[in-house]
Amino acid sequence: MNRVGKYAISEVVDDLELMNMVFELPEKDKMIMWSEGYIDHVIGKLPEYARDILENRKEKWEDTKEFYEKNLEEIVKQKEFKQMLKGERKEFALFVKEQYPEYQSLLFLIYDRNLKDDDLRKFVYRRRFGANKRYLH
Repeated sequence: MNRVGKYAISEVVDDLELMNMVFELPEKDKMIMWSEGYIDHVIGKLPEYARDILENRKEKWEDTKEFYEKNLEEIVKQKEFKQMLKGERKEFALFVKEQYPEYQSLLFLIYDRNLKDDDLRKFVYRRRFGANKRYLH
């Protein structure tokens, strides 16, 4: 949790000070608040006129998360994927690595029946700010 989140959960919160702290945050830190799930608490403590600072971004990130959820649902519905899901893990791993390398982490969570909303949020964050950028050359 970053300093804005810690300040927002403290007992005495000055809404103007919190607003200034949010303004100073880079986009990456705002998205961390969303991916870790405490952005709603921060939004609730902001003054009414300043809430759209984070609400608009949160809506955009939620839309991106829904896009990836739909893509995963389409993959899971495929007959070939269902067959591999029933097979051994090693065969499944080779199939996922070959067919869907960008969704590997999420598909393994589906294989293990352990996919959660937090995992999708973190996936969206990593896709946006991940260290393993792909370059054209």
